[in-house]
Amino acid sequence: MAQNNFDNWRRIVVKVGTSTIVLKNGQINLPVIGQLVQTLCALRNQDREVIFVTSGAIGVAIHQLSFKKRPSKISQQQALAAIGQADLMAIYNQTFSFYHQLTGQILLTYDVFDNSKMLENMLNALGELLALQAIPIINENDVIAVDEMDHQHSFGDNDRLAAMVTKAVDADGLIILSDVDALYDKNPYEFSEASPIRRIQAITDQTLNLASGKSDLGKGGMLTKLKAAEYLLENDKQMLLLSGSQPDAILQALAGKEIGTLFSK
Repeated sequence: MAQNNFDNWRRIVVKVGTSTIVLKNGQINLPVIGQLVQTLCALRNQDREVIFVTSGAIGVAIHQLSFKKRPSKISQQQALAAIGQADLMAIYNQTFSFYHQLTGQILLTYDVFDNSKMLENMLNALGELLALQAIPIINENDVIAVDEMDHQHSFGDNDRLAAMVTKAVDADGLIILSDVDALYDKNPYEFSEASPIRRIQAITDQTLNLASGKSDLGKGGMLTKLKAAEYLLENDKQMLLLSGSQPDAILQALAGKEIGTLFSK
């Protein structure tokens, strides 16, 4: 990966999952959120355009309401999403404001990418935010994005949402922060000899078989990340998978350090 030149990554989508910003005990991981925001602001200071895709609204609400686990009832998940989204944005706004960084919230459903006029409107608004040197903060609109509706509203997970945003805005790359620091040749939680795979040029059945595990609070897992990578590779885009516990890994990777897994042809 050190041989890859990331200097041309001028427009970057960064996606963070629930497992990165909400601890397993349900507590909000404020130190990591602080480091993440600092890193995103550092990217802006490098004159890079940053688009931030975040999960975590329901996870934050579970903490706020002292629930033991994510409820299975759809209407309860919708209510938690509404409560948690407001609290999540308050945390982000407070943290970004410390660095005097403007942000703007965008909530999306699948329909936006399936309707040319809606997509145009979204891209126009997002373009204006970037022109104002703001960081757009994107999440799925989980209050209405449910599979039980008459037509498909839900992305299923924010990894796919981030990949679709990356393509739509013609970003140079997507960076996904995960609860693992790379894709491994076997499950690193079960095998101490597991080795990270530094570069993947195509998603094969063998690659997909490496995926295992799923977040307790979120909807994604390694499989959804590989599917996102597959989508991007098919559209001649790149994706970088890094550890969410150390957000400054973004700066290290873009500076040429061989960490994480790069998905690139």
